[in-house]
Amino acid sequence: MGFRSFSPALQRFLIATVINMIGSAALFGFVLIYFHEVRGIPLDQAGLAVGVMSFTMVLGTPVAGFLSDHLGARKVLTAGCLVSILAGCLYAFVTDFRQAVAVSMLLGVGNALWFPSQAALLGLIVQPHERPALSAFQRAALNLGAALGGVLGGFLVHDTSLASFRWLFAVNVLTYFVFLAILPGLPSGFVPKEQRSPHKIGFAEVVRDRFFMRLLLTDIAVALGFGFLFAFMPAYASELGINKVTIGILFTFGAVSVVLTQIPTLRWVRGRHRMHSLALMNVWFVVAFAVMNFTPHMAIWMAIGAIGLAQVLGGFGEAVLGAVRTPLTSDLAPPELVGRYHGLATMVFQGCMGAANTIGGITMQRSLNYVWVLPLVASLAGVLGSLALRHRIPAHIAVTS
Repeated sequence: MGFRSFSPALQRFLIATVINMIGSAALFGFVLIYFHEVRGIPLDQAGLAVGVMSFTMVLGTPVAGFLSDHLGARKVLTAGCLVSILAGCLYAFVTDFRQAVAVSMLLGVGNALWFPSQAALLGLIVQPHERPALSAFQRAALNLGAALGGVLGGFLVHDTSLASFRWLFAVNVLTYFVFLAILPGLPSGFVPKEQRSPHKIGFAEVVRDRFFMRLLLTDIAVALGFGFLFAFMPAYASELGINKVTIGILFTFGAVSVVLTQIPTLRWVRGRHRMHSLALMNVWFVVAFAVMNFTPHMAIWMAIGAIGLAQVLGGFGEAVLGAVRTPLTSDLAPPELVGRYHGLATMVFQGCMGAANTIGGITMQRSLNYVWVLPLVASLAGVLGSLALRHRIPAHIAVTS
C-alpha cells in the first residue's frame, strides 16, 4: 500500500502527524536542557521532572483506554490535544523544580489521553490487513516530524536563552492546533453496542490474555532503549560537551533512518514470524548501546560519530517496531477492548521512557561511564524474551500480513 491508497482523511492525518511531531520533538529533545541549563534545576531533579511526565502517563493511559472504548477514540484524542496545548503554554513560565514537575504532570495527562486513543482510532478505522501499512506510514510520519523538529529545536535554542526556548514552546503549541483541526474529518472510533460482546468485559479480560501480558514484559526492553537513545541522548551529549546545533542534527539521525527504511522494512517483515522480527528489533538496540558505551572515552569528534551511528541503528529497530509491534496489539484485541489494550501497552512504554530519563539523570550525575549499561542489558533480555514467545503467539496472527 502506498500513501495514496489511504483515504483523504487518513492522508490529512499523516500530514498533520508530521507537523505535530515537529513541535513535540523540538520540545522533548531539549526540555531536560531547559530545566537544567536555563532554569538552574539540578540535573538529577531535572531528570526526575522530565520523567514525571511518563510516570503520569503510566497512571493515565489505562484510564484513557477505558474512556476511548466507552466514548470513542476521537473524543479522547481531542481532549488530549487540548490538555497538551495548555501544558505547552505553561512550560514558558516554569521557574523551579515544583513547577517543572507540575507542568510535566499536565503534559503527561495530555499524552496519556493522546497516545492510546490515536492508536485505538487507527486500529479501528481500517481493516486488519491494512494495519501494518498504516502503522508503518504513521511511524514514518512521526520520525519525519522528529527529524525536522530535532534540527529546528537545535537551531532555536543554540544560545540557551529563555527567549529562544519560549519560541520553541510556541512552535509546539501551534503544531497541536494543526493536528486538532484535522480530527473532525476522521471517524469517531466508537464501536456500536450491536458489535460488542453480549458479556460484560473489561480490563480483567485483557489481563487474562497471557500472551499479551508476556508481550508487555518484552516491551520493557525496547521502551528503555527508546528512552535512553532518543529522549535522554541530548542531555548526555550536552554533558559530553557537544554543542546544541550538533545535538539537534544528531537527534535527526535515528528519525531519518526510520523514514528511509520504514517502507522497505514493511515489505521485509511481510510473511515473516512476528516474534523473530521483534527479536531482531532488540538486536539493533543491543548494537547501538554497545557503541554508546564507548563514547565517554572518545574524543568529541569520535563521540559525535558514534552517537550518530547509534541513532541510526536504533532507527532500524524502530522501523521494525512500526511495522510489527503496534499492529500486533490491535490484532490481539477484540474491537470493544482496543482502547484498553493500547492503554496498557502505552502505560508500559511510557513508564519505561520516564524511568530512562530519571535513571539516566541520576547515573550521569555520578559518572558518565555507566549510563548505557542498563539499556544494553535490557535489550539483550528483549532478544531472549521475544524468542521465548515465538511458540506462544496465536497462530492466526503469528505472521505479518
